[in-house]
Amino acid sequence: MRSLDVEDPESADPARKVKERPALAWWFRAGCFCYSAAGLSMQWRLWALQCDCPSYPWPLEATLLLLQGILSYLHDAHFEGRSLPAKIADRSCATFLTLCQPVKFAFCPMDHMQMTILAVAWCMGLAFFLMASRAFAAGDFRRYQIFHSFWHITLPLGGILWIEYTQKALPHVAASLGLDARLSCAGAALLRP
Repeated sequence: MRSLDVEDPESADPARKVKERPALAWWFRAGCFCYSAAGLSMQWRLWALQCDCPSYPWPLEATLLLLQGILSYLHDAHFEGRSLPAKIADRSCATFLTLCQPVKFAFCPMDHMQMTILAVAWCMGLAFFLMASRAFAAGDFRRYQIFHSFWHITLPLGGILWIEYTQKALPHVAASLGLDARLSCAGAALLRP
């Protein structure tokens, strides 16, 4: 099986090779922006995240997530993998963001549900990425689009669920203790085990 990155010696026209692949589905193109949605969610809840886990660089991750949606779209959808600069930018940012997820275990105190959300989303995202890579290598472009879309959905959705759970958990703990749910970061930190 020939690599898809190598030009077909039988075709002098690179555009012809692209036409052999099925057209990209609308949901594949739209799914690229799931990272940006997670970045918006993180920006929206930035204060609560910084309050809950002040040692983690939340503003950096939020900014990179916003950017990753654009980079992912450019590489996967707009250029359909044909632009080397877009490929390098997309893969570099995506790799960094993927590696940020397990780092949260070291920086952020978490309850069982937070650990479960983070671990399940991360493992499922990586599994979908590997399945998409295998489908691409086998030349099964429809399966590639499906699994790559799941990769684009699973990690950001896991992040959004983690963020929403985290920001909602603290006020409920405070309320169960009979305290004001609008605690400052210093007061909220006292509630953490």
